[in-house]
Amino acid sequence: MAPDRNPQPSAPGETTLMPYWERVASRYAASDPLAAVCYPAAPRWFNRFYAHFQLRTVERMLGGLPLAGTRALDVGCGGGRWTRWLAERGAEAIGVDPTTAMLETARRLSPGLTFQRMSATTIDFPADTFDLVMAVTVIQHLRPVEQERAAAAMCRVVRQGGHLFVFDLIDQHDPGRVVFPRRPQEWIDLYQRQGMTLVRWEGQEYVPLMRALTALLPSQTGKAAESNVTAPSVLERIGARRAAFASLWPVIQLSYPLESLCERLLPAARARHGCFLFRKADGAPRPPHA
Repeated sequence: MAPDRNPQPSAPGETTLMPYWERVASRYAASDPLAAVCYPAAPRWFNRFYAHFQLRTVERMLGGLPLAGTRALDVGCGGGRWTRWLAERGAEAIGVDPTTAMLETARRLSPGLTFQRMSATTIDFPADTFDLVMAVTVIQHLRPVEQERAAAAMCRVVRQGGHLFVFDLIDQHDPGRVVFPRRPQEWIDLYQRQGMTLVRWEGQEYVPLMRALTALLPSQTGKAAESNVTAPSVLERIGARRAAFASLWPVIQLSYPLESLCERLLPAARARHGCFLFRKADGAPRPPHA
């Protein structure tokens, strides 16, 4: 993994890209919650494709866990879609997110559920509180030093015998400006250092047609991007001109059957994301800094 280009830790509870997410949440959360957590400014049919395959993976990875009656924490809950998914399966689910606009949307869409303002790096619950902690495409948006803090914070609140489910970028060539991927083994090592044991992992989101197209886009990394973290991404600027996305409609329709085929045939390491299920063993020693 490339060294962190901004190694200075942020203030407790704050992260480097917080201004970006505050802008995105304020702009999109109320009108299109998926756009606020997937691809800002993209049409709904575009983001629904990605959400569809994320849901399939979550159900495949967590479907075997007995969720009814458990306590579950959804870290970086956004509009609350995974908090609702947990609650629908009988879990006592709590969602946490650092952005006010996201939490307002989550509460509006999820009456009766509990949401709190909290960063992944500073989870303010007692140790060993939850049977399941999950974070879907959240930790990838933290710088490496912040990822370490988030891993420690999440693992601390998983009870012994409980599970942690994380879902993050493994594609080292992703052109995104606000993502910090790790290789699969690096994600695994990150959580094993916190006393977690890997149960299983799989790849998610192969999207070969879309990856071929996004490879043609200009790089969004470098000093210019880092100097203005709130600036729109290339795809967000394209999305502002709705007609520009029209040409992607047939690509997305072809990608539905193609993605299912890729899931069956391609190795997990070829995917954009890795989905990792960990268990905290009974009697596992707590890391010294926890």
